[in-house]
Amino acid sequence: MHRRSSRLVAVAAVGLLALTGCGKKDKHGSNGLGGGGFVSGGGSGGASSGASGVPTDLPTDLPTDLPSGVPSSAPSYGTPSDSPSVPSTYDPEGLDETDGSNCNYDPSTQQLKYDVTITNADTTRGYSYSVAVSWNDPSGGLIGYRHKYITVLANSTKTVTMADTTSYSQRTSITCQITAADKTPAS
Repeated sequence: MHRRSSRLVAVAAVGLLALTGCGKKDKHGSNGLGGGGFVSGGGSGGASSGASGVPTDLPTDLPTDLPSGVPSSAPSYGTPSDSPSVPSTYDPEGLDETDGSNCNYDPSTQQLKYDVTITNADTTRGYSYSVAVSWNDPSGGLIGYRHKYITVLANSTKTVTMADTTSYSQRTSITCQITAADKTPAS
């Protein structure tokens, strides 16, 4: 048992000496600032010398500067935008993009007709317009009504004839009116 204890104390003492560097002479010159431990050399504040185990015969004629510029073979990417998939806003009211002409009533066939022209000035997007037309008698009474969905491509104009059949048979003048023209982006 005594022999085992002696070995344990001896191993502990050798380990302590190895860790602290006590008893070891400084090969690189001492400046009084300490040193020791696992790595010798490179003490703080003194002349810098390499750590032990680092090769000292490295070539010295290697370039140290990096090339400037971008290689010509590098891919070019456009400037990123904040959010390319966000659609621009639009006004869903399309009444100011419509115009009516040729308001007509034929009493012999009881046909009401009205040409509606829609101009989509948006250069990037087509729209589907929900257009409603009414025909009125001289006193303002409704004698006909028609609703249609009309798709107009970007930067285009489209004219459609709205028509309805009525039982109104008087030979008087009538009025035609576009009462609604709501729009949504066409898919």
